[in-house]
Amino acid sequence: MLSLKFKKMKEILKHYKSPVMVALLLFISAFIGCTDKFDELNTPENQLPEEEINSATVGQAFGYAQYYGLGATYVQVQENLHAHLFAQYFTTNVATFSTERYVPNGTWVDLFWKEFYTKPALMQFTTEQVTKANNMVLANAIAKVWRVVIYHRMTDYFGPVIYSKFGNQQTSVAFDSQKDIYYDFFKTLDEAVEVFKQNPSGNAFGTYDQVYAGSAAKWLKFAGSLRLRLAMRLAYADGPKAKAEAEKAIADGVILTNAENAGVLSTLNSTNILSRITYLVNDFRANSSMLSVLKGYNDPRLSIYYSPAATGGQYAGLRNGLAAADRGAVVAPTTSFVGPQWIGNPPRPGTVNPTLVLTASEVAFLRAEGALRNWNMGTGTAQSFYNSGISLSLTQNVTGITNTQITAYQNTLTTPVPLADKWNSPAMSNIPVLYNLAGSFEQQLEQIITQKWLAIYPDGYEAWAERRRTGYPRGYALIGSDNPDLSATDLARRVIYAPSEVTTNRDAYQAALGLLGGADNMKTRVWWDQKPLSAYPTPTN
Repeated sequence: MLSLKFKKMKEILKHYKSPVMVALLLFISAFIGCTDKFDELNTPENQLPEEEINSATVGQAFGYAQYYGLGATYVQVQENLHAHLFAQYFTTNVATFSTERYVPNGTWVDLFWKEFYTKPALMQFTTEQVTKANNMVLANAIAKVWRVVIYHRMTDYFGPVIYSKFGNQQTSVAFDSQKDIYYDFFKTLDEAVEVFKQNPSGNAFGTYDQVYAGSAAKWLKFAGSLRLRLAMRLAYADGPKAKAEAEKAIADGVILTNAENAGVLSTLNSTNILSRITYLVNDFRANSSMLSVLKGYNDPRLSIYYSPAATGGQYAGLRNGLAAADRGAVVAPTTSFVGPQWIGNPPRPGTVNPTLVLTASEVAFLRAEGALRNWNMGTGTAQSFYNSGISLSLTQNVTGITNTQITAYQNTLTTPVPLADKWNSPAMSNIPVLYNLAGSFEQQLEQIITQKWLAIYPDGYEAWAERRRTGYPRGYALIGSDNPDLSATDLARRVIYAPSEVTTNRDAYQAALGLLGGADNMKTRVWWDQKPLSAYPTPTN
């Protein structure tokens, strides 16, 4: 197989429809003799034009996996029309976009499923193989951590996905259970952390690493922070494992300052991911849940996160689940779009604003929840970590904010406000910013997750995952649902599988449904989503 030329490889590809098999064969073509070239893999400008991936060029492959592994190509259908809506960061104002009312769109899912497995997953796989074969130990460890980043988004979307069997040279590729995938994530992080600890001043990939420019010390803290995020995801599914991994994360070290935040550098070739669509489309608006909270708290991030409406100059949003008649271009001028930093800077949008992956404020809120659960999160309490998360987020987002202003916000007793909209929407919730030490576990958890939701905007992947895991923020009920499996007060629990995978990898798909433990619909819960439904708050009507 390794002697196949790429021209021959393209002929073979015609006989396989499975995206994973296509990715595998493309991968094999990358390892042919040093005098053989392969066609450009739809890479950004200046990345891998007709070159093989080897020890000299593997950094370019990794840079591709970093940026496109976050869903850059199809960000609109992948994140904006799924997680952004379900997290209640945005509402689409296009009448025909069905996910707004919980109706799945298989064509959209096909786009980003195929894209992931034929391009960034391939580049990720190739990077790990090349760095291992060439004894590039530190580079291999960094690549392993990034595999966890991009695959945890996939499994959180779908549940069981193709993971350990990717690249198995079979026409049918099996899915892994989400539990097995998560457990392998922790094993993978263990392997990487050991390398980082042995090379504290080491560097790999250099500037090809668009997150930390190859710094082993920074990747060590990122690995710990990522472990903490994933450990918390298991809080209701496997409490002992969650606690052990979270405490291990703190012992290894986590991100503590905004200077250590992890984000993919925004350049001409990897512009901020949200800016990729705001530059071209104007078909989503601020969500009412965010506006109820931000206005109620007099939150200084309101003018950072959203822009005033073109008509009237006010900050106004939309509820999710609007009927088609209540959407359309007519509502756009009267409602808020994203803030200026995501709208663009010539010559390309977002060339200054990085695509954030994990921040110090998120870590602080994770530690706050861990402390609330009586886990060892280091020196501090649930309240002190909570306040630290607020401070870090405000400092990160609001230029020139003072300590006095931060303290005043942390002591805010005002609550989310009703909205003067068509639906007479009441306040989204009744919690203040000031931490309620006398409150119940659920009341304190709601405060922690609500502030985390505000802090990690616009990361729809993480915000939707946390809404599913905890029920917070409670959000508004949809105005209406067209999905018979989900009512307007239900929360979408997952994304359906790609129809192309159902038809071309059918045996594996059927087995995946057994691992999922339910039907392939938006109601079935993924493995870690195990908080009793009776403990969930009811969304506000």
